[in-house]
Amino acid sequence: MQCCVTLALLLSLSIVPAHGQNALRDLPAPQILALEPDLPEQTLSLTWRSDSALFDIEIFHTEFMTVVLNETVAVNADAGTGQHRWTWRSPLPLECTSHSVHIRARNQLTAGQWSPLQTIPGSDIPENSGSYMFPQDKTVLVGSNMSFCCIVKEKESFSEIHYRGQVINATRLSRRSYAVDVSNQPASSTTGTNVVCSSNTRSGVQELSTGAVVFVGYPPGDEGLLCETRDLATAEPCPEDAGKTLRCVSNVWEDNWTLETRNPLGTVQLKDSASLSDRVHLRAPENVTGVQVEAWRATLQWSWSVEAYKSLDMICQSNFTGAGLSSVMLERLWPDEDYTVTVRCASMHSFWRWGEESAPFRIHTKMARPDALDVWLWRDGFHTGRVFWKPLSVRESHGALIGFELSQSGGASFTLPPENLSLPITADNSSDIIVTVAARNPAGLSPASAAMAPAYIADSQLPVSELLGTGGSFQLSWQPDASASRGYVVEWVPAGCRGQCRVNWRKLPEANSSFSVEPGSLEDGVRFTVSLYALSDLAPKLLHRWTGFSRELTPIESVRELSANQTDSGVLLSWKPAVMEHQRGFIRGYTIYKANAGHLNLIANISNPDVHSFSVKGLSLSSYKFVVKAYTSAGEDMGATVTIKLQMDSAEMLFVGILVPLASMFCFIILITICCYRKREWVKKAFYPEIPGPKVPGGWSSPQAPLDVKPSPHSLVHIVETPDRDFIKEGLVPVPEEEEEDENLEVDSDSEPGLLRYYNQVIGSSASDSSASSSASVGSTHTDITYAGIQSPSSSSGAGYRPQTDPNDALRAQDEEVNNGYKPQCSWQMDSPEPENLSGSLGSPTSVTSSQFLIPESSEEKPQTASSWFHGFLSGKS
Repeated sequence: MQCCVTLALLLSLSIVPAHGQNALRDLPAPQILALEPDLPEQTLSLTWRSDSALFDIEIFHTEFMTVVLNETVAVNADAGTGQHRWTWRSPLPLECTSHSVHIRARNQLTAGQWSPLQTIPGSDIPENSGSYMFPQDKTVLVGSNMSFCCIVKEKESFSEIHYRGQVINATRLSRRSYAVDVSNQPASSTTGTNVVCSSNTRSGVQELSTGAVVFVGYPPGDEGLLCETRDLATAEPCPEDAGKTLRCVSNVWEDNWTLETRNPLGTVQLKDSASLSDRVHLRAPENVTGVQVEAWRATLQWSWSVEAYKSLDMICQSNFTGAGLSSVMLERLWPDEDYTVTVRCASMHSFWRWGEESAPFRIHTKMARPDALDVWLWRDGFHTGRVFWKPLSVRESHGALIGFELSQSGGASFTLPPENLSLPITADNSSDIIVTVAARNPAGLSPASAAMAPAYIADSQLPVSELLGTGGSFQLSWQPDASASRGYVVEWVPAGCRGQCRVNWRKLPEANSSFSVEPGSLEDGVRFTVSLYALSDLAPKLLHRWTGFSRELTPIESVRELSANQTDSGVLLSWKPAVMEHQRGFIRGYTIYKANAGHLNLIANISNPDVHSFSVKGLSLSSYKFVVKAYTSAGEDMGATVTIKLQMDSAEMLFVGILVPLASMFCFIILITICCYRKREWVKKAFYPEIPGPKVPGGWSSPQAPLDVKPSPHSLVHIVETPDRDFIKEGLVPVPEEEEEDENLEVDSDSEPGLLRYYNQVIGSSASDSSASSSASVGSTHTDITYAGIQSPSSSSGAGYRPQTDPNDALRAQDEEVNNGYKPQCSWQMDSPEPENLSGSLGSPTSVTSSQFLIPESSEEKPQTASSWFHGFLSGKS
């Protein structure tokens, strides 16, 4: 079964091509008879012959062969001619580019052969080398869509297309043609909507190539036809179209009219019907003039150009009525005023519309006596005051003022020039003071206005409430008072003002219990005193008083007399507040700053404005700068600055000047002592190194028995006994050579060392104790030894007594000492007779020709010097 189905499908596939080939041979190409363009309507009409009724039609933009239509249409042949006809509307003007058309017949399954292409040339063919834009001067409805095309010149390149000043994206149709689409077009102006095309020349310069105008609008409306009469005989239809009023005249009035209007977008018929008396539109009055002009009224008169108006019932503006009305009296005018008058009237029955206005006419009213003045008497002291009156406006003065006339009860009268608005007075609380004031102009004197002086009450004599401004004004309210039989007076004046002050007041009816002082009479940052008085037949009675600012500002001046005084614990700042005129608001408190390197550090905020001092504590001895600022609800002032340098007083300075150096020195000594004690071994090695003692060559050792030293036979020693010496100052002194000569002693210098003489002499306080010397001497209990001419190391730490038997042995021993590390600390001079050079021989452990042992057996009997004490301290010995 499956094999049969497959075979059937193969047979069917093999049969279809053969059937299609036969069908193509059976459907020949249609014969095109005509291709006709309708350029205004943008349509193509195609006429052809064919036996078929179903056709495929393709339309191209010829140059690029862009398909713009591919459609299958059913077109029956005309019964009379046997021809087929089909029309296509192009979205683009046919002039934009060339269009080509071909057609073929088809049946249900296949299509026939295509007919040859038929072409309608556009304006972009090479033969037309100019620039063009399509469509030109077309009229369309508002909201419609349109396509425009631009054809640029040969050898130029397209740039852009502007529609209503905006660039529109363009589509290329051919080598020189470009198109844009515009949708939902708005209404054009009276000159239409411009579409502009720009191109670039070979040199790259953009220039206007071409353009078009399109008119976008509406069809005629169905309203606006108005028929009326101007002379009660003829008719004037007045259709209104596009904001213009068009008039046409009919010599005969008809109750019904039909008006047909048309434009390129449509046609409409307008109808209207009315009786003659319902459509009266009067012309303008003529020859308007003033026949009688007074201070408060004036009479006007005019004439009519149409005779029928004289019997017509009419109404004129300002509600004047009458038959054939030609004059009126204007009342409620103001004296000494200029007026410009125009007159227009209308039919009183079936009012249609106001007639035309007359030409303007100017009148000037006469003067009249001024109105009464608003007078107030202000007290600034027990015996002084000032009477004020408000200036009169132009409409209140009724003419140019000449001056003011004043009189005081029990006093003289005054005449003041018109620029004066006040006069000082002398008041007395013991009797009522009444002042009357009147204004004068050329027409006469105004009614007199009287003011009675209120009793003077200072701010300190009654409680004054604080008044806060709201939006730059004062909002006042109070309880009704029974004594205010003639109302109230609210008075406001700058606080603290005396003499020539700007005083404002307002008189209120007795039913009022509130009042708003408007910002026009108030000044920001100025403190005002507001008083409420009750008016009666007696003197004004003060009911309440407020003080406040309509709008607070930051103070204009800093605090005064800022000073800084040093106290025991810091600085006391004190100041005085700025004067009231410079505060410009209620002082809410003060802020204290400490200036540091150009920055202000807040250290205190004093919220009590009555506090005018502050103590800054916990400050060290240095220079300080403080800034004090007062603040209102609007902010701080610029601040006052004071500088102070904190110093100690005399007692403290003396105490610190003595105690601090002593304490510092004591601490320093303790630190040095502790440091040296901890580092004593290092200090000892660095400054007091151990000196090694001399070594004894060979096996020689000192005898255990007392040493008996006898003088050398080659030495001449002269022992001098000094029994009466001073034991406090004793020492060794050299014997001059002259004494040797006196003794007639001869010494062989070649065989013996230098001659030494020993004397027991007192030479100073540093000599050894006599007991120590006597214990080591031979044959004498008190012997002082003086070295002369002997050079030997001055070491104070000898290792033992070394007898000198031979000079060569001494030299060899010296060499051995050098080789063993011993180095003498100093040298003795051989020929030094000066006593000051003999100090080097003191303390020598041995002497070449000495017969005594010169080193004391014990050092406990010697005085201990500072150096030896310090050495002992470093070594840790007591």
